[in-house]
Amino acid sequence: MKKLIQTAAVLLGITLLPLTASTESNSSDLNKERLKVGRALIEVTLDNLASIIPYYTDDIEYHDPIVDVYGIEDMTEFLYRLFSSTPDLITIVEDEIAIDGIYTSSWTMNGIFIADPTDPVNSGVPYEAKGMSIIKFRERSTQVYYQRDYYTEGDIMIAIPGLDQAVGGFRLFYLCAVDPSFECPL
Repeated sequence: MKKLIQTAAVLLGITLLPLTASTESNSSDLNKERLKVGRALIEVTLDNLASIIPYYTDDIEYHDPIVDVYGIEDMTEFLYRLFSSTPDLITIVEDEIAIDGIYTSSWTMNGIFIADPTDPVNSGVPYEAKGMSIIKFRERSTQVYYQRDYYTEGDIMIAIPGLDQAVGGFRLFYLCAVDPSFECPL
């Protein structure tokens, strides 16, 4: 009987060990660094763009509603193109959490999209979009191998003449179709 109790105690300890380790890792120094890195990647600006590139792994995988990027070379080019067409882009993290190698945040981005930066007459199109990001880190590091940003293109397109009516029309149609409290004018 004594051997059975000892065996049960060892098995219980083995079962509870991962839960204890996981809880401790969430408040660890590494986790705090991942919070800093995640925020830096989301709140990146043209001025500090070069400083965040080293946080991405060579095999980084990035996705947003429009773009899929694979590899550090394409990720670097994507980010530099993004900031050349929206040099004043500002993203502010609102809420964030980092647990077990995954950083998640909600944010708001603002900027002016300039289709042709060499055209001095083109003043650009301002936009604002709320979104969220999921960033995954390599085990026991601050190296990012995966990032997915979620936002609606409609929030950006609503400010573009010609697209604004299409977005507004779709949003009205959607409200009519799904919102029971909305009095549909159609």
